[in-house]
Amino acid sequence: MLTTQLKQWFQFSEFKPGQQEIVQSIVAGRDVVALMPTGGGKSLCYQLPALVSDGLTVVISPLIALMKDQVDSLRARGIEAVFINSSLDFSQIKEIVTNLKRGAVKLLYVAPERLKNPEFFDLIRQINVRFVAVDEAHCVSSWGHDFRPDYMLIKNFIAQLPIRPAVAAFTATATPEVRTDIVKHLGLNNPEIFVRGFDRPNLTFEVSVGLSNRERKSYLLDLVRAINGAGIVYTLTRKKSEEMAAYFEANGIKAAAYHAGLEGAVRTRVQNEFMDNQYKVIVATVAFGMGVNKADIRFVIHCGLPASVENYYQEAGRAGRDGEPAKCILLASKQDNGLHSFLINKSQEEMIKQGKSRLEINALVDIKYKKLRQMKDYAEAFKCRRLAVLKYFADSDIEKYQNGCGGCDVCLGISNSKTISDNTKTTKRLKDINEITGTVAQSVDFYKKGFSLDQIAKIRELGVRTIWNHLIEWYAVGGDFRVEEHITEDQRQQIIAVINKLGDYSKLRPIKDLLPENIFYEQIKIVIAKIERGEKRNN
Repeated sequence: MLTTQLKQWFQFSEFKPGQQEIVQSIVAGRDVVALMPTGGGKSLCYQLPALVSDGLTVVISPLIALMKDQVDSLRARGIEAVFINSSLDFSQIKEIVTNLKRGAVKLLYVAPERLKNPEFFDLIRQINVRFVAVDEAHCVSSWGHDFRPDYMLIKNFIAQLPIRPAVAAFTATATPEVRTDIVKHLGLNNPEIFVRGFDRPNLTFEVSVGLSNRERKSYLLDLVRAINGAGIVYTLTRKKSEEMAAYFEANGIKAAAYHAGLEGAVRTRVQNEFMDNQYKVIVATVAFGMGVNKADIRFVIHCGLPASVENYYQEAGRAGRDGEPAKCILLASKQDNGLHSFLINKSQEEMIKQGKSRLEINALVDIKYKKLRQMKDYAEAFKCRRLAVLKYFADSDIEKYQNGCGGCDVCLGISNSKTISDNTKTTKRLKDINEITGTVAQSVDFYKKGFSLDQIAKIRELGVRTIWNHLIEWYAVGGDFRVEEHITEDQRQQIIAVINKLGDYSKLRPIKDLLPENIFYEQIKIVIAKIERGEKRNN
């Protein structure tokens, strides 16, 4: 039954590794702790049980942007999902409440702070809540890298529901200490614990250590130029993210800074433009990515040593969520340790202001330094990167890599070198429609089923321009993409005239420069694809 529902609602013919057993356990009414990395498919593990069960599923998540992305994706599939958060006005919330009361909603997304609202709690008590999913569950633990006090409200919230629902906690980053805290602070009943999917075979891991700031800056520019596709560069401070974004722009690379110090409207604009491939690179602090669903990120580069292995793998894991090859590169400088010591000391001052005891502060500082040492060990050890991560998270897949993974700098013999290669080019020039596979084939499949380009983009968590490119690629080798719906005859004639004038269509920029602004790159690609289709027929 689950496989049938998977196909019906998500158009997948099979589960990703580790998903099915987690879903089966939840559907059976068991409490669950599921450790799955970013890109491992954890959202499906609570969305599918919601669809095969009666009643309402409440998803508790701190990520407002992620709520909207997931609700948009579910609605595009015809699934009744809503969110309640601070971005909504009174009339919008009133409409959602009406739909909740009449049982028209399957999934409700809320932030943990919403649980403090008495009116919300009274509302939920009137509804048949059958399942509660807690995303980013590591936030309940002071051992975690992102402790949030509002997560401590969840246990009491669940306990006061008229009928206790099944509860599942999901996280991408939890050590054994954090897992113990999750079970305790969420009040889970004898939960099944799954550690699955930390192995991401499509990701290549590389580390360079001991770089000077000048070396790192130059190397970073070379990397971003060389790697095909869009990506994220993480920095340790807001100031550095601004500096690096300006540096990229000055060197002809479309870039934007993203950090918590920007106004909300600016962050939203940057997120949306990045989703639509308007930037080659976002230069961010760790604030970015928390809730941004972009599946076709081809590289994540850390320009600075992360504070912990958990932080690193969660951020690096944002690469390649479409299953295509992607790079995760760490560039560590000699100055990173001093900056981390400064940040840890600053956090002590903040904890004193919060009223924490000296004993508690010392314990938390010790944890921070321990995690930093573990991160340094990962960066400096000449051992398989993939195996090191799997051992850290106690993933059972470690047995597969006792002789190396063949997908990191150590196993490939390129550790600490500045050899730049790009293994992220996901497609070769296709010659035949039968060569359409992977991510392009998935987009084509949705299109054949009648989904619009916007719907496909939301469902697949890709930019609309990416979907355009998939369908144009399919069209070029004979696919039935209805291109006449997206380009007028007049626009086609203008593009052909410019191509004839230039005598070449191998580069798009010269063509675009001679056309009106209302003609887009995608329309130029349609015309070129049409030309190539004609050439194939003539051959």
